[in-house]
Amino acid sequence: MVVPGLIAKKIGMTRVVDDTGKYIPVTLVEVAKQKITKILTPERDGYHALQVGFYEKKESRLNKPDIYRLRKVNVDDNFARFKELRFDQAPQIELGVVLDIDSLGEFKALDVTGITKGRGFQGAIKRWGHSIGRMSHGSDFRRRPGSLGCRTTPGRVFKNKHQPGHMGVVRRTIQNLLVVDVNKDANVIAIKGSIPGHIDSYILLRPTNK
Repeated sequence: MVVPGLIAKKIGMTRVVDDTGKYIPVTLVEVAKQKITKILTPERDGYHALQVGFYEKKESRLNKPDIYRLRKVNVDDNFARFKELRFDQAPQIELGVVLDIDSLGEFKALDVTGITKGRGFQGAIKRWGHSIGRMSHGSDFRRRPGSLGCRTTPGRVFKNKHQPGHMGVVRRTIQNLLVVDVNKDANVIAIKGSIPGHIDSYILLRPTNK
């Protein structure tokens, strides 16, 4: 059965040569070991979906509820993370089925969702891309965010104002990324360009609708 998404791990970046001799920057992702651990139904959960387990640990590192629900559906793997994949109709699949590259069906481009790298506490210039002030001698306004308020009325700073703060570690989706190569033996997909997340981070791959 074709599923709407797969869990993969970001390996790193490299480059490949196309037919015209040009270099193409690609990101290598490895499809992680994953199994169906739960089937959600509208009668019980309100919608159709599959729960996929991935990221194995030692059994001693798991809590008892996770161990119980995995063994209850005859899954011997010690998955520590779970992800839901929604369906419009009831999925025709059984518990414990292993998902691989073939589970996505035929695809030429993917939508990739991941958590961006953390950049720590950054100023407004780096965090939001604001323009800097004059760098000439005597200037006292170089890398500042600028005016925040607006006179006596309303006499406060509006919400969502671009200010210094924590940058990164947010969920981002890059759409319509071209698939350059697929190695089913190694469970590796080469995706053109960069994708969000650090090396060894887990991402969600979905066939694009564009």
